[in-house]
Amino acid sequence: MQFRKTIPAIALGVVSLTVPIAASAGTGSSSPTIEATTADSPQVESATLTDNNGKPSGSLSVKAAPKAAAAQSEKVFSTGTMTGEEFSSIGLSWKKESAVDSGLTAETRIHRDGAWGPWQNVPLGLDDGVAEEAKRAGAPAFYTDDADGAQVRFTSPKGSLPQDLRLSFIDPAKSPATSTSSSTSTPTSTSDREPSDREPRTAQAGQPDVKLREDWGADESLADPGYKTQPSIKAALVHHTVTGNNSYTQEQVPQIINGIYIQHITVLGYGDFPYHFVVDRFGGIWEGRKGSVEMRPGTEIPGILGGHASGFNTNTFGVAMLGNFEPNNSEGGEDTGPDPKPTEAMTTSLADLLAWKAGQYELAPEGSTQLVSAGGGGTNPHPTGTVLDVPVISAHKDVNVTACPGAKLYETLPDLRKQVADRLGAG
Repeated sequence: MQFRKTIPAIALGVVSLTVPIAASAGTGSSSPTIEATTADSPQVESATLTDNNGKPSGSLSVKAAPKAAAAQSEKVFSTGTMTGEEFSSIGLSWKKESAVDSGLTAETRIHRDGAWGPWQNVPLGLDDGVAEEAKRAGAPAFYTDDADGAQVRFTSPKGSLPQDLRLSFIDPAKSPATSTSSSTSTPTSTSDREPSDREPRTAQAGQPDVKLREDWGADESLADPGYKTQPSIKAALVHHTVTGNNSYTQEQVPQIINGIYIQHITVLGYGDFPYHFVVDRFGGIWEGRKGSVEMRPGTEIPGILGGHASGFNTNTFGVAMLGNFEPNNSEGGEDTGPDPKPTEAMTTSLADLLAWKAGQYELAPEGSTQLVSAGGGGTNPHPTGTVLDVPVISAHKDVNVTACPGAKLYETLPDLRKQVADRLGAG
């Protein structure tokens, strides 16, 4: 994927800079230019927006700021327009150890079908912490649908940006596995497949239909080889993905999941998909982290270690609901309105999934358990060794300082626990 047109890149207030996506002899601009992109992989191309000190990269042309603005510390940074080949998600990332203005916000507008869309808030994930295995900090993949241009602007009350800030354009269609994935065909569930090494060793009562990684086009060459195992599972943590679009179609689901995968591995440096499972608004259940379907007590894979909750990945598994369930768009993306509840199909499948895994691990859905913090700081306020009493079916916000999984999903958890208990009781 190669962006070929010029980009007016970082602007600070009324400061502007022109950056070419691809090297070119002449851009028709008198502003200084710099090389601003790197090809992270066939699926990702990134533009560097700040240097290792958090300063806008490249030479700047500066105009005098208005006196009223000069007395304020708040600043607005803008990339201008970037156009080129198609992508379906964008990602923002920065140096893992970088200080980040807690009030920093980002907005984007997307170019597709020859027109610019409206400005939308981009979730920065500042309340989600940084997983232990990550090499960079950053935001969730922001789904754009098939697009060929973007503008991004940042507002910082403190007038600062993170160190080594990058904007990445993600095109899962470049993944070798995508052409054979369910992006272009109907996914088949685990119950419809021939046995293989990637199948559950024994189908158990209550197992729902789960689409495997090949169904959303996972490029297995990107992930760490083998399984990330852990001794057992004591709790489930429920998340939401905040991928920017609650009205996605069923056909778009594999592409959105693949964007999450590529952002986390190629851009943020994770070893694999962060969550064990994803549930979409149509009730589809998808395997995320490799081995999550197979894991069960008493086997070679007693548990799979995820990358979904800072300091609390051990003894847990993570299920992400595809969407944003925080009211009034406060988490970013399209307008969620005052009551963004998960669909009935989504909550039914979530209950089915949790009942399956709770049954395997003999968990009490309406009970509690103890988790031990692995530390890490940031949004995990619990020092290493801190013991938390949490519900067996908990939310991300129960262990980290975060809005995840959104207020409207969080308020459904008491009923969800009862549904899971009823399913197990009926079995």
